[in-house]
Amino acid sequence: MLPRRLLLGAAIFCVLVGVLGVLISIQQRVDRCAYVPLLADELLPNANLSAPGDVPGLPAGWARAAGGVQLRGPAVDGEGFELDGDGRALQLIGIANYVQTPPIPVAPGRRYCFSGSALTDSPLGSTARARLVFRWADADGQALPEATTGWQPVRLWTPATRNWSPLQGSAVAPAGAASLAVRVEPASDDRIYLDAMHVRRGGDALIEDHFADVYVPFDFPRVNSWPGGRRAAVAFTFDWETAMGGLVHSRSVGDPNFDKDPLARGLRMREGITTTVAIFQQYDVRATYFATGYNFLLGNPERRLFMNDPTFAWATKANGWVSERWTTTPWFADDPYGTIQSDPAWYFGDLVPQLLGAGHEIQSHTFSHFFGGYVDAATWQADLTTWDAVAAERGVPPARAIAFPWSSSSGISDSDWDAIEAAGVSAVTRLSDQAQYNLFPVDGSGLVADSRCRWLPGREGRILACPDFYLKPDRADLAIQQIARAVAQGGMIDIWAHTEEVTSPAQIAAWTQVVRYAAEDPAVWVAPFTQIADWQRGVEQVQIHLLSDGVYEVRNRSQLDLAGLSIELPPGARRASLSGDDLAISDGRVTIDLGAGQSAELRMLN
Repeated sequence: MLPRRLLLGAAIFCVLVGVLGVLISIQQRVDRCAYVPLLADELLPNANLSAPGDVPGLPAGWARAAGGVQLRGPAVDGEGFELDGDGRALQLIGIANYVQTPPIPVAPGRRYCFSGSALTDSPLGSTARARLVFRWADADGQALPEATTGWQPVRLWTPATRNWSPLQGSAVAPAGAASLAVRVEPASDDRIYLDAMHVRRGGDALIEDHFADVYVPFDFPRVNSWPGGRRAAVAFTFDWETAMGGLVHSRSVGDPNFDKDPLARGLRMREGITTTVAIFQQYDVRATYFATGYNFLLGNPERRLFMNDPTFAWATKANGWVSERWTTTPWFADDPYGTIQSDPAWYFGDLVPQLLGAGHEIQSHTFSHFFGGYVDAATWQADLTTWDAVAAERGVPPARAIAFPWSSSSGISDSDWDAIEAAGVSAVTRLSDQAQYNLFPVDGSGLVADSRCRWLPGREGRILACPDFYLKPDRADLAIQQIARAVAQGGMIDIWAHTEEVTSPAQIAAWTQVVRYAAEDPAVWVAPFTQIADWQRGVEQVQIHLLSDGVYEVRNRSQLDLAGLSIELPPGARRASLSGDDLAISDGRVTIDLGAGQSAELRMLN
């Protein structure tokens, strides 16, 4: 029998081991950003969402970009989802929207982590993604470089699983930081619920995956955005539809001519090709025509069916259509099954060679001119595949850009975007102007506030979203102001209308005025839409590395030949050479040609 003192020592040792194990477990949870209530380390004000705010449906201190963020749960509306048992959760809808925490006091150099849970019950039927943005500010409220996590999956709720996805991230507060607000951003319009959100110190075991602003010394060469040293880009584009496009299927929302005769409109769409091509020829400008599927047909006497002749139950009066007809009628039922000669408003295949011959490009306005946010991924795939196949019959390459019919990007799910990307689309325009979906809001003057293309959230490096400006006769002066804003911002703007809207004398005069202005401004590069998008994608992949004093390597990591790449030299540079050849310096810039995957040595002398 062991002595009592030895037994007591063993018991104390076991207790100490147990306590140590608990402490280690707690520390491991802290490192993983787990919320440990006993430690009382919650830093997030109003974390339980209980204190009401001034905005109805939004808890005190919390912020959003637009409607579509609100408090949900049984305690609010008798339905919804919540995780932590308090009956409250936040709902987030809209690719241009966000949920943002109240400001949190922080200390520079300390690591802070956010943990929460998310799920989607999206009626769009897809999983979703979200990311965290750590938004630091100094004591005066001035913004400091942000830290952004990668996109994290959000599970689709099912009655069987009811699983929530973890949403976590950590970052170190930069020098001068006094406060932190964590922003949750979605990658699509799928509805997301957020609950059990906490902020605490720590998170050392989390993988820090963020992109911080990169400081480039002022005495370092910089790549300019546009070729030849130009300061902005302008694309002139058109939504081009036969009667089978948006004309016969017209809705009263988003179509200024919804109540007009679709056949007369189709003939004006046809006439607009002649008038617009004449304007562009006068100023040596190439444009982009976003076409629907019947634009490529020379007729349809053989009664071809497309996309399995769909019927779209969503085309209702409640959704903006003028009748309920299309809820039960196949979408292509009004095809007269004629030819260009018998039914010229329905088929535009004879106009395609005219556009291609003049150097213009043709891209997708979807085959069927459906409402993008109302269809599923399979319908998107069928539509884009059909567009490419029928376009090929007229010698038109597969689409790489889409202009959304009726600006119908609202409601597009992550799965829809997967289908669009898989079809080879790398740039989009005509995005929704509804606040929570609007990536390019306008200011009080009617101008796009930030006239620069941006990567589509969740599709960074793969799909560019670009702003547009609708040109009508009474907006010509405003369009010129919009171009001037693009120049000031170093950005891009897509000036557009339907081809039917460039047929009257007033319409032709307005377009001539704006095209002339852009074409004659040496600061503006006018080019087809996809050429502008390709250039932006290519320029972002140009890297400049210091080799030695005054010697740099310029590398084009893209698959695009960058002819006319403009590089701004540091102040005081009087001479420059590229791979041994002297370069002309103009306004502190040099212009070079750099092929895909090529690199060259840039030397400068003061």
